Amino acid sequence: MKPTERKRVARAIRVVAPELQEKGRLLVATPRGRVLRGVYLEDSSDPARFYVWVFVQPLYVPATTIAFDLGKRLGGASRTWGANDPESVVAIIREEGVPFFTSVSSPEALAGWSFLEGRSDPYALEAKAYSLVASGRFAEGVQALRHLARVLSGGLSGGAPAPWMIEMQERAEQLADFAEADPNRARDALARWEAQTTTALRVQDLR
Repeated sequence: MKPTERKRVARAIRVVAPELQEKGRLLVATPRGRVLRGVYLEDSSDPARFYVWVFVQPLYVPATTIAFDLGKRLGGASRTWGANDPESVVAIIREEGVPFFTSVSSPEALAGWSFLEGRSDPYALEAKAYSLVASGRFAEGVQALRHLARVLSGGLSGGAPAPWMIEMQERAEQLADFAEADPNRARDALARWEAQTTTALRVQDLR
């Protein structure tokens, strides 16, 4: 999709969702707060068509790229949308996209988000555990972080943990130690990671 086409689609979306601020391929829900939420327009193999993601990403979980682990493609995994038909994109964003993320605007809301219920993958467990700590629910957060660390230590399907799993495990254990011994250290760690992630994702100017 050409930049001019993307901008035309973004303008059409913002007519029905003016709280979304355009940032390249992103349309970020504002006020931004500590949880990045919004829409991502992803190119497909067909230059005239694109995928539409909606997603939620807690900024206090370290990351260097936009992640869709807490998101979905609107219309299904293989559904693409035409750049010359922004009306259909606008309709599904209004009906399914905005309702997906609109209520998940804080760590407290993310910790209780129904989208995470029943999920046992590391990314969902991590988001909930960190959000519990960020919400000040330290005892629950420590328990969730210890559980996450145990899950990661077992690797995937019983294999050896991958490097990213080891990194995630070590960070979860560190945050659990902080939250257990001195909650202020846990808050400071989350604030530091949030600043780093916000800069890495280039959303520091969106408030």
